[in-house]
Amino acid sequence: MSSSEDSSLLNTQTAKQSTVAGRPAWVKYAVVGGVIVVAGIVGVVWNSISVQATPTSSTTTENQTTTTPTPADIATSYPPQYAEFYTSMFANMDATVDPCEDFYQYACGGWLDANDLTDTDSYIDTSFSIVNKNNDKIIHDIMATKPDVIDPFYQACVAEPAVNGEAVADVTTQLRHIATLDSVDALLAYAGALAVTTTTKSFLDIDVGVDPKNATVNVLYLLQGGLTLSSAEYYANAAKYFGPLHEYIANLSAALDHHPFQTRNHGSDMIAQTIFDFEAQIANVSLPRAQLRDPWATYHKFDLQDVHPFVATYVQGMNPLWGTNQTVPVLVPSPQFLEGLAKLVANTDLAVLKTYVSFHLVHTRSPVLGDTFRVLTHNFRSATEGLPAVESRQVYCTNLVKSYLGEYLGQLYLDKAFQPSVKAQAKALIQQIEDAMTDLIHQVDWLDAPTRRVALDKVAKIANFVGGPDSFEPLPFPLNATNFYQNVQTLDSLANNATLNKLGNQVDHTKWAMFAFTANAYNDATANKMVFPAAFLQKPIYGASEFPAVANYARIGVVMGHELTHGFDDRGRNFDPSGQLAHWWTADVKDKFESNTQCLVDQYSTFPVESLDKKTVLGYVNGRMTLGENIADNGGLKLAYMAYQKAKQADPTIADIGYDDTKMFFTAFVQGWWCFKATDNFYTNFLHMDPHSPAEWRAKGPMMNSLLFADAFQCPKDSPMNPAKKCVVW
Repeated sequence: MSSSEDSSLLNTQTAKQSTVAGRPAWVKYAVVGGVIVVAGIVGVVWNSISVQATPTSSTTTENQTTTTPTPADIATSYPPQYAEFYTSMFANMDATVDPCEDFYQYACGGWLDANDLTDTDSYIDTSFSIVNKNNDKIIHDIMATKPDVIDPFYQACVAEPAVNGEAVADVTTQLRHIATLDSVDALLAYAGALAVTTTTKSFLDIDVGVDPKNATVNVLYLLQGGLTLSSAEYYANAAKYFGPLHEYIANLSAALDHHPFQTRNHGSDMIAQTIFDFEAQIANVSLPRAQLRDPWATYHKFDLQDVHPFVATYVQGMNPLWGTNQTVPVLVPSPQFLEGLAKLVANTDLAVLKTYVSFHLVHTRSPVLGDTFRVLTHNFRSATEGLPAVESRQVYCTNLVKSYLGEYLGQLYLDKAFQPSVKAQAKALIQQIEDAMTDLIHQVDWLDAPTRRVALDKVAKIANFVGGPDSFEPLPFPLNATNFYQNVQTLDSLANNATLNKLGNQVDHTKWAMFAFTANAYNDATANKMVFPAAFLQKPIYGASEFPAVANYARIGVVMGHELTHGFDDRGRNFDPSGQLAHWWTADVKDKFESNTQCLVDQYSTFPVESLDKKTVLGYVNGRMTLGENIADNGGLKLAYMAYQKAKQADPTIADIGYDDTKMFFTAFVQGWWCFKATDNFYTNFLHMDPHSPAEWRAKGPMMNSLLFADAFQCPKDSPMNPAKKCVVW
């Protein structure tokens, strides 16, 4: 979950939604609470806990003792409809742990002890893993009906031979053409053409998206890219990453039965070194991810004629018509990158550049050349990124259906697994979360009147999308039930041309960037909208009548609060109610905000990430790169609790659950989302790539900053979960 292009709860997950009949009681209370309970009541409750905008000290006395409840102490009886929920909650806990010492272990210790990674897992957890399994079952059932459009694509994919002769011949022809090119300009133009026809993106990445200063129009983006390894930082560690690249290149060459990388007189070791060294130089001119978060610092708009000629040549290779229209609007987040890349290309031998482009072509197309090649690419990514064991052909083809035909599959998913009543329930809760944000904006003392006024307007104007899109564009051609490679080529070309054709056209802010079956959510700052696919509205994230009301707030409610807070994080706050990049914060308020966020940066940067066996520190959270997500995690938890308090004020009976509801709020939150195990390779890659903090710190960080948590569990001042210095933004 995040704002704009980072807008997701977790970067890699997809999932399913359970059908829920009827309107659960907790939604009735949410609606009533949102209408008749005055904001001041919740303000008193929350402000007595924590609403400070600056680091603060706990009011809990230093000599308080902490009591550690056992399941028997917690509940000897509870409403029978919650039996499954309570059984799971108690099983996942380790009540022998002091929650003030380590609430993560307290909430998740039982689950951590009972669950181990298998050879096919890169991670397991209590949320996405479960939802994904449910989702897979729904999609399997849909696929079994052999739906039009989807089934021909799937059957052709499953039937693909281990080596697809047609596909290999096509790539070989392209490689031979590269070998004939006699100038850098010719190579750049052909590389641009390959970006459209084969999705091969050499040198840089290109996309079409919203102009932040004119959110109604699409422009061309020239982005950092051109690397094989998933992080630029990895090129500084040749001892770890060169070996897998070398092996990969040697295996690809053997599988092709043709040395594809131009310099036949050199072995794979020399070729690998050439590619690694060239990409290391690209990495050296690439800005760190954290430096690309500021939408003002990354807004550089040009006409195509004003960018470096090498870039213009590459772009014109993608669309020759642009060669006659030099006023094509271009946004360049990192001009330093393009300048450095231009110098690098100018000073590099043509043979090296041809080797580089040739390798990127084979690497990009490898997964669709047959399973022999797909496995090689997977093994390379497993060695460098920590992927689990290679998936079966059937699973791979199902995932391709999700990717290429997600709109079709999404509509079938909605028809089978999503009820209108669930959509209404979700929208009711979203409204309550927005009401809580309105209350909070009124309460925050570091906002001045002009900034507060626009912030309130932004909340009032946010658009919410739940479930899935109402319609989609049908394919303009039939798919082939026997020729998988032809299908992929056709769909790739269609998608890439559709993207490029958006250039200069009006933005359609009703479009979804996720499919209905995706278990994730996002905030699009340029549209001032939040999107919650149907797949998120199911257990263990949403339990309707099966969960106590407080647990639903702690799970799906926190997601909604998280996404809403993204509109006011370090990136989202720069966009006004209409989605325009604008200076609507006064200088004094901006300074206070940045002081508060620096507190979070410093705090999270001290959080270590340990190996699976707890013997090694793999690294530390990058507090700057994860800032937006950390703001949203902290703010989302607060908003969900405020919304729950309003619902409880409207009808106190929702707290009659046989358990302290505030303690349950925190426990249900952690257990619903962040009980998590992962391989060391997964977390090594995660720390370099992901804008989110690791699971343990997404659980513990917001608790450490919450006086409510310290009060609920009577945590002594300066205990690990109740540090004296707390960081609060919203």
